[in-house]
Formats: sequence, C-alpha cells, structure tokens
Amino acid sequence: MAAAPQQQAAAPGLTLERAKVVLAEVIKAFGVPENALRMEEARENACNDMGKMLQLVLPVATQIQQEVIKSYGFTNDGEGGCAQLPGHRNTGAGGGHSALP
Repeated sequence: MAAAPQQQAAAPGLTLERAKVVLAEVIKAFGVPENALRMEEARENACNDMGKMLQLVLPVATQIQQEVIKSYGFTNDGEGGCAQLPGHRNTGAGGGHSALP
C-alpha cells in the first residue's frame, strides 16, 4: 500500500473567503495601467506565437500575480502559489484534486 501524499502547508489564515480576496486583488492588478501596458507589450512581442507567449507573456503575468500574493503570505519560490485551501487536497500525480465546496 502506498504512503499517503504529503499535503503542503497553506499560507497563514488562508480560507476560501481570503482566497477570493487574493484572487480579486490579482485580477485588479492586471487592470493597473502600468501592468496592462507590460502585458500588452509582451503580447505584441509574442506575435501570436504560442512558444513566444510562454516565454514572454507568462513571466510578466506571473510577476504581476506574485507582486500581489506575497503580501498575503505566499512566497515567490514557485511553491507559494500552490497553497491549499481547507477541504482541498492534492492527490498526487495526474492532477486529481478534490472538489471545493
């Protein structure tokens, strides 16, 4: 029998309600003129090429998101965005997740 998967620790005080607040702040950050300009420039430089989108647009989007979530206890190490909500567990490989209430 396989061992139960390890669960990652959630950011301090992360509840479903707090996660919604964080998400709303991230979405709002994309509307800030400076960030919108950064995203538009990255999209234009990518020339609608999927590979270039991953190279140019995704890092800018990630940077904008990280600027917001770090103030909520997430880290910038790539793992911080993977905090778990109560009642949500990662079942390991294959991306199987339990449904949120």
